[in-house]
Amino acid sequence: MRATAKKKKMISLKQIRSAARASREARETLKALGLGRLYAFQRIPDTTEVRSMVAKVGHFVSILDGPDILFPTGKSTLGIERIREAVEAVRAEQKNRA
Repeated sequence: MRATAKKKKMISLKQIRSAARASREARETLKALGLGRLYAFQRIPDTTEVRSMVAKVGHFVSILDGPDILFPTGKSTLGIERIREAVEAVRAEQKNRA
């Protein structure tokens, strides 16, 4: 039999607080997560390593899942076209599951 590849679970993160007065370790952790700027958005694999980094800087980031990714709260730096692409991708993913 042919082995099927598992679909990687992804986690969507958005930085909601500035790291200006944060410790160096917190700023480096945000950079490792692909964040670092206020309202930055990143979609990364959901692993135990990533979860532990998120726990370390949990007060700086918000985990987006479900309708939050479709309608982000607060200021968004994604741009209207990228938001539309994200909405279409989520809708297509939901349609494939059904």
